Amino acid sequence: MKRMGLAFLGEPTVPEMVKIAQFAESLGFESAWVAETRFARDGFVPAAAIAATTRKIKISTGVVNVFTRNPVILATSYATLDELSGGRAIFGVGPGSPLVLEPQGHTFAKPITRLREYLHVAKGLIAGEEVNFQGEFVNVQDVKLEFTPFRPAMPIYLGVTGPKAMEYAGEAADGVLMNGFVSCNYVRRSIDRLSTGAKRTGRDLSEIDRAIGLITSVDRDHDLARDRVRPFIAMYLTRFPNIVQETGYSEEYLAKVQEAVNKGGLEAGAKLITEEVVDDLAAAGTPEHVRKRIGDYREAGIDCPVLFTFGSNIEETIESVIGA
Repeated sequence: MKRMGLAFLGEPTVPEMVKIAQFAESLGFESAWVAETRFARDGFVPAAAIAATTRKIKISTGVVNVFTRNPVILATSYATLDELSGGRAIFGVGPGSPLVLEPQGHTFAKPITRLREYLHVAKGLIAGEEVNFQGEFVNVQDVKLEFTPFRPAMPIYLGVTGPKAMEYAGEAADGVLMNGFVSCNYVRRSIDRLSTGAKRTGRDLSEIDRAIGLITSVDRDHDLARDRVRPFIAMYLTRFPNIVQETGYSEEYLAKVQEAVNKGGLEAGAKLITEEVVDDLAAAGTPEHVRKRIGDYREAGIDCPVLFTFGSNIEETIESVIGA
């Protein structure tokens, strides 16, 4: 089958994630990712459970951020996941989102600088080196992992959204996991930004794997499939300013969605998510329609769609898009 991954947006339960990941592996899915974006389940516990119960599928967080864990803990966790999985881990990290980080006491300051410093330290530790580094946000002295990592390096994928962060991914990452709830036009712009960053360090765009967390809802009832994703689109249009900025939607429209959510919750906001917005930001509808939308993202330049699936039967959903 064509390259495809599966991702979990904090749901369903961990045992169900394991079962679904095993099924995806049996179908030939390449990777399984566990998001740590909202106040749902963490990334590493489900990733470890999946690693322990599968044999071939690659495993990552999709992604963890550089504010709520320090770089030494991140490196240790990923090296442990890589050991457990027999070398199948992907180092998936990103800056996070300000409206999720602020309630936890983190100011969203200089996220790209943090990314640079975290990656510098983590790469050294995973390589088995003793690391000394003093940066603007990171200060480590004589730190070395007390076990030998399974591999001296693992693929680094950055979950980034904005122009500068995407250019940095072009400079430094093996791959990028573009955010969910973004359009094909956004993908094209981002590929240009990746290329710009790659050229700065003498790299070629072909060296950077391009994945995306694609919001997917499949049902024979076209309208039902689309209605499932509307509340989540409303959530992201009101809680994730980095994504909102990239939509290009009018301030008037976005203000109406925000007002509706403030007054009546996500279901009220969902009523303002138009057919055009659903088609712009998600792959939702009948199996035929969703397969076409996945193809649209491939044509825009995505190498590996990573499906965040919505619906009561995720196994049926992922089986229905095989070949897309």
